[in-house]
Amino acid sequence: GGPLRRSQAIARGGRLSYNPPMREMISIAIETSCRVGGLALGRGDRLARTVTFDASSRHATHLVGRLRDLLRDEGLTVDDLGQAYVAAGPGSFTGLRVGITVARTMGQLLPSLRLVGVPTTLAVAQNARALAWEHLAVVLDAREGLIYAERFVRRGEEIAPAAGPEVLTPAEFLAAAPRPLLAIGEGLGYRDLRADGVALAPQDLWLPTPEGVWRVGRRLAAAGGFVDFNHLLPTYTRP
Repeated sequence: GGPLRRSQAIARGGRLSYNPPMREMISIAIETSCRVGGLALGRGDRLARTVTFDASSRHATHLVGRLRDLLRDEGLTVDDLGQAYVAAGPGSFTGLRVGITVARTMGQLLPSLRLVGVPTTLAVAQNARALAWEHLAVVLDAREGLIYAERFVRRGEEIAPAAGPEVLTPAEFLAAAPRPLLAIGEGLGYRDLRADGVALAPQDLWLPTPEGVWRVGRRLAAAGGFVDFNHLLPTYTRP
């Protein structure tokens, strides 16, 4: 009934069938791998909104409430979510477990929700999108004098992995890394990577962001990189 339904109906064999409009894909990104927690919400291929909060070791206190508020403010509920992208690490031991537990729980309770685990290095690399560089390295602290590092290159508009990730000493990394090199990541605050041909990204770009997790998650989802909720696990710098 009504002009709208009639205009969307298709005549087949003398009968009218109604094709309802496709639902917009609603996606959520969860970042709890560092002291700055955050959420991002996407509508289709558009990043609609981000929320950040100082989580420190209190991710569990903030995350579920902030997720509920974000969905409510956008006129949504968890039942509207089609995909969830969660930071999988390396990063904060407690933070990763909280974010992944929330994503696993939603995946278990919502059969239509599809999950993607996003490596922290890929999310941090997104912070260098607007910077000029030939070779990029994301450096995280692996403790005991070691770093967890992964190198990237540009392929068109995409930042793509080139080597790693691997755990090694700063000296080993610098000896093997190409030049010129831009280094980024929270590991720069713990390890000295100053060397000829190596530049450090601005410090406010070192940490992963919910926007970065969403962008990487969206790309991985488009490539079919989904994981069952019971196989979504955190990645640590060491076993």
